[in-house]
Amino acid sequence: MFALHWICALTLALVSCLSAQPVKRDTELLDHISYLNTTILNATCPDDIRLYSPVDIRPDCMSSAWNCTINELFVLKYECSITKEDSTLEEAIVNVIIGLRKKRIIPPSSSPDCRCEKYKQTDVKQFLDNMKAQVERLNSIVTTDRPVIM
Repeated sequence: MFALHWICALTLALVSCLSAQPVKRDTELLDHISYLNTTILNATCPDDIRLYSPVDIRPDCMSSAWNCTINELFVLKYECSITKEDSTLEEAIVNVIIGLRKKRIIPPSSSPDCRCEKYKQTDVKQFLDNMKAQVERLNSIVTTDRPVIM
């Protein structure tokens, strides 16, 4: 009888866990990426700009790919000469960087297979599309937010 009591208690605990609220997916970052995708059209970027664009990321390289994407956003900002005078565009990039930095997965991998340079370089549009896919993938797994350090 005692074992039956424990089985019932554990079943009740499992049912209450499974019926808990689903994890809310963060759409704010995706909104910032979409906004950046439309505002970047107003920038005067060089025609030959190429950015390392993580895609098909191995799970153990996810954090390193995240850092690569953030670094490439700074390259984009520099290469396209985006300054505070381009307030809308600069704000769009900063919002995406802040959103990416708030998300943390695991510490970056030190594996040479996870280096930014291992990823294909793409044009700006493909880079932003790949970044959106990366965020959607990360939103499909449980993540935690952390304070932003700029």
